[in-house]
This record gives sequence, structure tokens and C-alpha cells, in this order.
Amino acid sequence: MKKLISLFLCSATLVLAQEFSIPHGLMLNLDFEKAQEGLIPSKSLFPLFVPQNGLTVSRINYRNLLEFQYGQGLDIPHSSLLDPNGDEWIISVRIFALTDGLILSQGNEKQGFAIYMIDGQVSARVRTGHSTFTLEETSRQGISKLKKRWVTIELSIRNGRALLSLNRKRAAMVLDEPALSGDDLRIRLGNHTQLPVVLKNFGYQDTTGFTGAIGSLKIHRQ
Repeated sequence: MKKLISLFLCSATLVLAQEFSIPHGLMLNLDFEKAQEGLIPSKSLFPLFVPQNGLTVSRINYRNLLEFQYGQGLDIPHSSLLDPNGDEWIISVRIFALTDGLILSQGNEKQGFAIYMIDGQVSARVRTGHSTFTLEETSRQGISKLKKRWVTIELSIRNGRALLSLNRKRAAMVLDEPALSGDDLRIRLGNHTQLPVVLKNFGYQDTTGFTGAIGSLKIHRQ
């Protein structure tokens, strides 16, 4: 009887662990084509609607794009599914930037990242564990000037490696740093009301967001 009870409890524990384990795959995928009544849905397995906060979705070249004017920003409603937990965290955003500025950040008071543009160059600043580092192209490899051009920015953070890619080409990589993990890491696009923690005590201190448009925003956990 004791063996049966023990087996039952082990099975129940396993079921609960599977039930509450954090899923992998596409966590966020904003669907601008189906934006209506001021809400942008996410095309992932996990329903989420993002209030547009006064931003305009415009039809340009047969596609719906989310426009950012000066001073405009957008918060993504928080969900525990959007908190990185030490697995590989991949952020992909496709933008057309008319001006420099903050593009995207995710973070809390301790951890996070920010993606921004200065003089047409896209860079990422990341804090994981107790380390803060910058990912950007160098003059030796050539610096891409991406203002007034479409660019897909991908930032991948996993244990032991952080990688920034621009239009599917590796721009910068940092090794031997821990993965991104934490609770209540909030996502913000465009203009920020306060400086992301990862940029504090750093050369870039501007909360102004870029102006232009976003064609897609995706986040994967894998």
C-alpha cells in the first residue's frame, strides 16, 4: 500500500511539474494585419492583446506597419510567459528608423537589455547576472548605417553567449556571460518614460525613442 501511495504522489508531482513548466517556442508575435479597435493581437499560442496607446497602424506597400512619431512609445502588457528564465531568449524586431533613439528594452531593476540607434548604428546593451556588456559592430569589421533602411535586428541571449545579428548577419558576440533570467521584466518600444536600468551609469543616457515604423516583433524561448 505504501508503495502505491508513493507511486501516486510521484506521478501527481510529475503531472504538476509538467503543467506549470514554462513552455518553449514563440512567446510573442505582434500581428499588425489584425489590429483593430486600438488593440494589436499576438499570433502565438498564448493569447495577448497590446493596446496601441495612440500609435497608428498604417498600410504601406501592402503591409500594416506600426508607426512611431516623436515622443511615442508602447508598453507590452506583462505576462509571466514573457519573463526569461535562463533558457535561450531571442528577440527579433524589424524596423525602418527615420531618426536615432531607443528601439526596444526589456528589464526590471536588476537585469535586462536595451536596443538603440546612434548615428544610424544599431547597438544592444545587456545585463545578465552581475555583468553588463555592449554588442555592436566595430570599425574593423565595418559599421552598418541603418537609418532610413529596413533592418531586422535579432538579439539572442543564452548561457555562455550573447549574439547580435543585423539582417541575419552576425554583428557582435560576447562569450562566457550568464543567460537572462528574472521576474517582471517589462517590455517597452520607442520613447521611454525612464532610462532602462541597463543604460544607467553608461554613456547613452537618452530616453528618446526612434521615429519610424516597426514591421514585426517576435520573442522566442528555446
